[in-house]
Amino acid sequence: MSEQIKAALFDIDGTLTTGGDVWSPLIKSPDVTLLRKAWLYGTGLPHYSLSKAGMLNQAKFRERWVKLMASLMTGWSAEQVAGLVTQIVETRLFASRRDDVLALISEHKAQGRTVILVSTMFGDIVSAFAERVGADAGLGSTVEMNNGVCTGKIVGETVSSGRKVDAAREYLNAHHPGVTLAQCVAYADSTSDIPFLAGVG
Repeated sequence: MSEQIKAALFDIDGTLTTGGDVWSPLIKSPDVTLLRKAWLYGTGLPHYSLSKAGMLNQAKFRERWVKLMASLMTGWSAEQVAGLVTQIVETRLFASRRDDVLALISEHKAQGRTVILVSTMFGDIVSAFAERVGADAGLGSTVEMNNGVCTGKIVGETVSSGRKVDAAREYLNAHHPGVTLAQCVAYADSTSDIPFLAGVG
């Protein structure tokens, strides 16, 4: 079976990392206006609390949450967004990395397999973290930029739950034609990722 595996797909938060407050650098950023912070606390945190208590569908919460996070960056320049990406990757994701799971990336790479990170987080964050840990690609939700300014919106659908499988399939078709999801393995930590895990061989 192992020789039939051509690619490995990894979730990030709670899988490659120990989890935690990934979005704190954005929520606490001085570039986020007080009005937007007040709006977030009023509309987003109740959903966050319900999700933590297991009273809200986790996949739907993550989809809503990443859209809320994008909205906080409305009006930001590309440079501000890039600075945030670096801060989150270094101080949140890489700082809370799980070396035991990162070792699996090295094992797959040593056997010639393509390694792809797939997450609901912003695509730029996922791509930067993928490069940081030696993965081949990172797929995530796309934040819309217009003439170098963030619109605060996510382009199309978020990359969550079963759409992680769709994103991986599109990437493989474009960059590794002939490699199918049946030839992939996947790693994740959440019940919301069951469709992701069920979508591979």
